[in-house]
Amino acid sequence: MAPALKTLPVSHLNFDPENPRLPERVDGEDAAAVTDFFLLECNLIELMMSIAEQGYFHGEPLLVVPDANGGTHTVVEGNRRLASLKLLTEEISPHSMEKAVAKILVEAKEKPTDVPCLIFNAREEVLKYLGYRHITGIKEWDALAKARYLAQLRTKVVAADHAEAHRILAKEIGSKSNAVAKILTGYNLLNYAKDEGILRELKLEAEDVPFSLLTTAIGWSSIAEFIGLDGTGDVDLSTVKKAETRDFFLWAFHKVDGYKTRIGDSRNFKVFARVVEFPAAIEALRKGASLEEADILAEGPLQAIRINIGKAISAIEHSQTSIALADGLTGDDLAASTRLRKLAAALEGSIRSNLEIEND
Repeated sequence: MAPALKTLPVSHLNFDPENPRLPERVDGEDAAAVTDFFLLECNLIELMMSIAEQGYFHGEPLLVVPDANGGTHTVVEGNRRLASLKLLTEEISPHSMEKAVAKILVEAKEKPTDVPCLIFNAREEVLKYLGYRHITGIKEWDALAKARYLAQLRTKVVAADHAEAHRILAKEIGSKSNAVAKILTGYNLLNYAKDEGILRELKLEAEDVPFSLLTTAIGWSSIAEFIGLDGTGDVDLSTVKKAETRDFFLWAFHKVDGYKTRIGDSRNFKVFARVVEFPAAIEALRKGASLEEADILAEGPLQAIRINIGKAISAIEHSQTSIALADGLTGDDLAASTRLRKLAAALEGSIRSNLEIEND
């Protein structure tokens, strides 16, 4: 049955507690908390001003489903507009940006008490519509909101296996099945990190983790294997390794100095994907080495020796050319250069012995 278009009182409309745009810290059952979130983080003041000046645009009805009590409806699509309407009708008093809201109320030409709503029979019907509109369509959600939405939709899809479920979801939202699989896997991994206390230990909230970076990372097979993702589905995380997952979240999302993570931006995941294949390189990261330093070990012992010798030669040559310009050299500098000479001699002896053994 096609959805019915009706005009409903704003006072009979409720927020959607499962709204994918709401972060976990916001109680979706608390209308005041939801409204404050929209005020602080979703440019609600601008939307309020528009409705207050021009009235409600009837070309964009709210998408609603009947509540169990039969007297009210839950708004599945249009919660930000609903927040604006409830503030304009003064059904809800703001706990944030009170002066800005009060100014709009004083100057408002329009305070709609009834709005057009498209009434669906069940939430699942709305979710299918939203899939295209907000994931691949004209009003895209952010990456984490998309993931929350897909996770909700995934519970409604009954399929023989994960691959088939991903194909069904991809068809519904106009995407590709591998993209759906990666989003769902990333979302479940994020929840795993929360449930296992990893986020709490690292003083992170789910919203602190750039979700697009998370899905980019697990797209590298070596990173997925390091974490313990077996690639067979999006729900069963029984193979995930907690210690390695903690390491990954620590290096990828915990900002050491409040500004930058150990891995850095998404371009460095290519380097990290190489590093995780070498135990020595991983151990170096755990002991505090930079990603660049760990990457040297990822090249293998022989390549690491050659790179380090090359760097040492370059540093010594640069120091030698600077001697004539340097003032204030001390006995400590002489002692350091002597130690450097002895270390170089020892390294030369080790390489010579290695060659003699191989030639025997």
